[in-house]
Amino acid sequence: MVLEVDPEACERTPEAVRVALQRRPDWLQAFEQEWLSAAADFDHAALDGVLDKWFPFACACATPGYLDDVEHTIKRMAEGDTAGMVFRDEEGNAYDADNHPVNARGEG
Repeated sequence: MVLEVDPEACERTPEAVRVALQRRPDWLQAFEQEWLSAAADFDHAALDGVLDKWFPFACACATPGYLDDVEHTIKRMAEGDTAGMVFRDEEGNAYDADNHPVNARGEG
């Protein structure tokens, strides 16, 4: 299971982002719309902003197995299968799907 996006999985160029986002056509369409809008105004700051926004999404797409794991987890949850899943609150405390505290670090 891939736990984190590899921030070096994709180059930070419009071409590389476009290629990576092909994994998610809906994201690719949104990126292209925003990119073309910024390009139409010849606004370099806006173009950089579009890259800043979509680069993490591109890295997620380009990280081998990452989106597959996310999509599998979403499917399991939609089907009500949360066995073995650990959820964390904003402080990092671990809970099961029934909101019972769990020891996710394997201590004790």
